[in-house]
Amino acid sequence: MRGSPVVLFLGLLLIAAACSGRSPATVGNASSEAIAADSDRFPHELHTGNDERITSYQGRGLACKDCHPQEDVQAGRAPFPGGNQHAPCDDCHKAEFYKPPGAFCRNCHVSVSLTVEGATKMQPFPARGSKKVLASNFSHAVHLDSAAMESVVGFHVGCNDCHSRDDKGDPVLPRHAQCASCHEGKAKKLMSMGDCSNCHKQTNVDISRGRVMITKDLIFSHGDHIKDRQGATIGCESCHAEIAASDSVKGVSIPKMQECAKCHQDPARTPERVRIARCEVCHVGMIDGNTPRTHLIGSSLPENHTLEFRTNHREQAEDKDSNCKYCHENLSGSPRDTCFQCHEVMRPRDHMLAWRNESHGAEASIDRDRCATCHQADYCDACHSITPRSHQPLGDFRLGGHADAARFGLSSCFACHTYEDTCSRCHREVR
Repeated sequence: MRGSPVVLFLGLLLIAAACSGRSPATVGNASSEAIAADSDRFPHELHTGNDERITSYQGRGLACKDCHPQEDVQAGRAPFPGGNQHAPCDDCHKAEFYKPPGAFCRNCHVSVSLTVEGATKMQPFPARGSKKVLASNFSHAVHLDSAAMESVVGFHVGCNDCHSRDDKGDPVLPRHAQCASCHEGKAKKLMSMGDCSNCHKQTNVDISRGRVMITKDLIFSHGDHIKDRQGATIGCESCHAEIAASDSVKGVSIPKMQECAKCHQDPARTPERVRIARCEVCHVGMIDGNTPRTHLIGSSLPENHTLEFRTNHREQAEDKDSNCKYCHENLSGSPRDTCFQCHEVMRPRDHMLAWRNESHGAEASIDRDRCATCHQADYCDACHSITPRSHQPLGDFRLGGHADAARFGLSSCFACHTYEDTCSRCHREVR
């Protein structure tokens, strides 16, 4: 009868420990008592904090080099801890490696299989999640200061000195190897690779790693943007103009579409097949259409946005398949909110000078829904709580001057008054 995978796993570990001369109770030398761990994400802040188990490690405290060998970092290679038979993690967490696979394993693995070869997968790097803890502190402004770099390393540092390119031509984030080329050379005295705190501050730097692009939608290749149509080199600063003044990773932003349009609307720099109006070039599942206003230089508008369209677009705007939201920012999808972008500053054509005093009352009584498109219910109160000009002088109006107005337009009186709260005060016997 075959044993279960868990039993088989524990048995293999016991055999391995016996062969190595170590037992589960004596693995490691950090402490006689293993530290339990049930997190599925590596907590840097705990390993660099003031926990007594950390500060008392081997009588001196846990240091970066205990997990990341200093000679590897200085040589530009910093392998992940645990890659060598789970060392040095098993110094403190030895008991976890004698348990069935669980949350602790997910610090490094997507999945763990004890029976299927190749089914155990590593977690992607950089780490998943919305934040990166103990991230590197890097300043583009310092490294792109030509005079400063000239005095330290003897040359001007450019983007390609740190960002190598992959087989598709896309730039790769620098690793320790790129940093070591200077910081273990001419810049070693200024900032050595041997002191991790130079870049990885012990204050637990948190960098938000939320969505910066439309996920699963945007198509972009840096490799296609190395040279333009005429063969001229496209410099990194052409799109990332703010990079030279950036003193943190947060300062690196996605270029605005107007920057893209400078080339993609210029036939001298880009061919017709990548014009800004060809949505499918950059977006998944979108076809050619009217170029959104946010994708154009200056105040250019789509071709169908004529003067006539400006005043007669209601049908298009109310269409359930309307694509107004692709151009107009901060729209929630409701007709009222989409109209506010223009109608808060642009009145309908019939709202002329005579509208306020003569026409709006009749229109409001016929079609209140139209008014409600822009105005809230209490909007009327702002004016109608003030005595109308037709009631002036108020003394004469109250003492009989209102008779003709009431006789020929009683419904207008009842827009504000009721018989009970106004008329009955004087006309108690009149019905």
